Amino acid sequence: MKNIILVVEDKIEEQMIAKNIVLESGKKIIIAGTLEKAEEFIDKFNDKLYGIMTDIHLPINDTWTEASANGLSVVITALRLGIPCVVCTDDVAHGARYVAHILSRLEQLSSRKIPTATSKNWADAFKKLSSLLEES
Repeated sequence: MKNIILVVEDKIEEQMIAKNIVLESGKKIIIAGTLEKAEEFIDKFNDKLYGIMTDIHLPINDTWTEASANGLSVVITALRLGIPCVVCTDDVAHGARYVAHILSRLEQLSSRKIPTATSKNWADAFKKLSSLLEES
């Protein structure tokens, strides 16, 4: 049974907000703070993942770089495996307005929706993930 939501977020405070929202829904949660951990969990729990909510801006080897939008890799993996995925990020704060364009292109290529939560709003992300799951 698919009943686990993977949350990919590097900031502890944001992880706790997402955790509370997911647990209130009755779903189980796994939290990954790095891209490497997210990939490990996707490989391990692929058949149990209900959906993924991911940040886009994650440090690479605990270091921030200008090109730290490596959370896009999580989105691409989710699309490849057919796991519903929602993006929860604050691109304006990171100066990465290009992310919306990339997500739009990925939607076109995959013919699947990739909803984006408004700013860093995990409640909105969960609502959009739930809607996405209802549609499928």
